[in-house]
Amino acid sequence: MKAIESMRSSVQIGSWAAVCLLAAGFNASASFAADAESVLLPQDVPHYRVGDNWTYLWSDLLSGQSKTITQTVTSVHADGSASLLIAPGGGRVELTPEANVIPNGADQHACGIALHFPLRTGAHYEADCQAVGAAGATVLRRAQCEVEEVETIKTRAGSFSAIRIRMTGVWSPQSGAGGGPMTETLWYAPSVKRVVREEFQGRMAGKGVPATTAMELAHYAVKP
Repeated sequence: MKAIESMRSSVQIGSWAAVCLLAAGFNASASFAADAESVLLPQDVPHYRVGDNWTYLWSDLLSGQSKTITQTVTSVHADGSASLLIAPGGGRVELTPEANVIPNGADQHACGIALHFPLRTGAHYEADCQAVGAAGATVLRRAQCEVEEVETIKTRAGSFSAIRIRMTGVWSPQSGAGGGPMTETLWYAPSVKRVVREEFQGRMAGKGVPATTAMELAHYAVKP
């Protein structure tokens, strides 16, 4: 009987020790996550350097189409914005001080403008913008943005500690019928100075299969 009681005590102690170890591991993970978030948030605007470059892979999950785009900083302006050279094609766009890409000569309402610094956990702001669709029609977007948390995101360029921003709203053509709900999630990595992954879904009047696109970083080279 004493042997059985001793065995039960050993099992209970072993189980308690396992629980303690698991709890310690959880606390350590939670502490690490909290430390990572405290390092990244709040986050101020990035500083670009001539020669900074980013290569993205864009893909359309419905059609299976994809393309690779490289953006290289050719000049940095006094307000902190930068000019980007696009390859292939040799086109040019502007990178705002808040890491948003807009067409040359466009105002701040050009897509995308999902980032608004300083980035703080729980921050809410509105993003109104317009974009030109594949058929040449102008599409208007209005979304509510929320800075959610810091998490590790894996991309073709590697894994990054990134700040997740969630967008929910609606899109509509500038003229004619159509439009519907949209959601978009972005992961901004301060070490890269840019969004490293972006996922978009939009539905026509909330019906049918959603148009789904994704863009992720495939390669980058930036200066401090």
